[in-house]
Amino acid sequence: MPDNKLGERGIQNIKALAREKLAEYHKFNDVIGAQIFSILEKESKVLYYPLEDQRVWGFFETIKGKSFVCINTSLQYDKQVFAAAHELYHLWFGSAGEVITSKDTVEPDTDEEIELHANRFAAEFLVDEDLLFQEMRILEINKGNLNAKEVVRLANHFVVPYHSMVKRLFESGTCSQELAEELTSCSEEQAEIWRSRLGISLPVRKEKIGLSDLVDVAMELYEDGLITFEKLEHLLGFSELTPNKMGVEQIISYTPPTDDELDAILEE
Repeated sequence: MPDNKLGERGIQNIKALAREKLAEYHKFNDVIGAQIFSILEKESKVLYYPLEDQRVWGFFETIKGKSFVCINTSLQYDKQVFAAAHELYHLWFGSAGEVITSKDTVEPDTDEEIELHANRFAAEFLVDEDLLFQEMRILEINKGNLNAKEVVRLANHFVVPYHSMVKRLFESGTCSQELAEELTSCSEEQAEIWRSRLGISLPVRKEKIGLSDLVDVAMELYEDGLITFEKLEHLLGFSELTPNKMGVEQIISYTPPTDDELDAILEE
């Protein structure tokens, strides 16, 4: 359960980075949740696409100096939120070695350790410790009687995966390692049953397809007469849209008859 590979100094540095970004976006007293996508879209071009491999939550690439992030929309919504925060770490700070600068910290030199940094940053950014305590008081959740039911309520409130919330509670000192391990034994299916019992649900955005602002750009190009109807149809197809769905009907242009065609008409 503990992030032993990060080290105490590394954890404190990641906390500082998360709080720096929360301050930059004025989000200290605000549950981020779905707002994470607006932040991500401000920082990069984002592709939302339902990938078949659910082990892949998202990825980040730089192509010709431009940043692109892909979020796997075949996943449950709370996982998409966590993936977006994870990829923001890579966008903002690159590799973990560029972030941890203290000579007292052992800098990670493997992809696995870089991902640990990104995961911890996502947790700190989405569930700030002070905000967690504040929201627990508002929701009347007492750390003295934490159970799977209460964790589901908290996870749903912050829009993060159940097991991520369990780990966050442990990281913040809200629960012991023994209790955290007990809560972790609750499966995703059991967590879903608790949501049904409590009458709560996650937003549904599964199978969403979106290519940043491609649709808007294509529409503007067509409206300005810079691309044909067929080109618009092709571009909208990437997002599984049609011109008709976007309120655009094909205008069949009038082509005047040739002189030979006119003569043939007059002879009839």
